[in-house]
Amino acid sequence: MKITNNNLKYFDNLIDFNDFLMKTYQHVEGYFQRYGDRESHSLEHTIRVANTCFDLAQHLGATIDVLLVSAIFHDVGRPMEENTGECHAEISAEIASSFLKEHALNEMVHEVVENIRSHRFSKGIQPTTKEGKILKDADALDALGAIGIYRTIIFSLEKGYNLNKAVEHFYEKLFKLSELMHFPLTKQIAEKETKLMHLFVDEITDDMQKSKFITLTDRIKN
Repeated sequence: MKITNNNLKYFDNLIDFNDFLMKTYQHVEGYFQRYGDRESHSLEHTIRVANTCFDLAQHLGATIDVLLVSAIFHDVGRPMEENTGECHAEISAEIASSFLKEHALNEMVHEVVENIRSHRFSKGIQPTTKEGKILKDADALDALGAIGIYRTIIFSLEKGYNLNKAVEHFYEKLFKLSELMHFPLTKQIAEKETKLMHLFVDEITDDMQKSKFITLTDRIKN
């Protein structure tokens, strides 16, 4: 399904919305530049999630202005969470709310805020709208597949995890994501990407045995 003006709720046409989305992106980019970001949850992650949201909207249908604004803002509070410990979803929702009100889009605030608040895996809040479900699935999909492996490595380095702890992260969170998808389409994509991650983890688990001195001594004895 091609995205058209009919997919908009708060803008008259896609050209006007595209101009507003550029302002939104520049506003969010300013936060990342001001407060810094970590590679595992960088501005590039936000852009990928927004693109995935757009792709999914073409197949699933969605209110595109609400969805993409939610996606652009969903992790803007990440850099501040690192400094304050406050939930980034709440920070992001507040920043989005203020920005929308400044642009006289008060009616849009509630939908965007709810989408942002419900996207975070660890909060366990289930989204109630199609746009919220798409955002949550798109965010999770960016944690899977080849890019997910890269992000897990970076995240582990940022957290100071050793190899064992990094592998645990796959089992504790990432391998569970496909079961949490809200649509058959996103579940299918997630299952495909998860298979790739299983191959990686199986290979690295085998290689981890070589990190153990007892492996060497056992080989010598046998």
